[in-house]
Amino acid sequence: MSKSKLNRTTISKAEQRAEYRTFKTVFLYCILIIVLPVLTFFTSKHFLFDGLLQLSSVTSNIYSAVSAVVALHVALFLFIYKAYFAVSNDTPESPGSRGEKVSQKED
Repeated sequence: MSKSKLNRTTISKAEQRAEYRTFKTVFLYCILIIVLPVLTFFTSKHFLFDGLLQLSSVTSNIYSAVSAVVALHVALFLFIYKAYFAVSNDTPESPGSRGEKVSQKED
């Protein structure tokens, strides 16, 4: 393998750290998106709707499901917000420079 091909396939330590941070962030948000609605459903059902408000079982389940859906949307909003502003902050480029990068990759 030539030296130029070896340099293109080798990932620097800085790139590895950046990829690890990205993976860690996405992984944590995935856990949040999975766990937060489940915890919200059961804790709101047990403590709030069954315990404090003394609602019937069906009504308690409905309100708990709605609160879990709201929690899911909050977690998704946080993930999208973080992803959008992380991308825009990491690449402080002018719009014209993006087209130049794409044309360089095509060669």
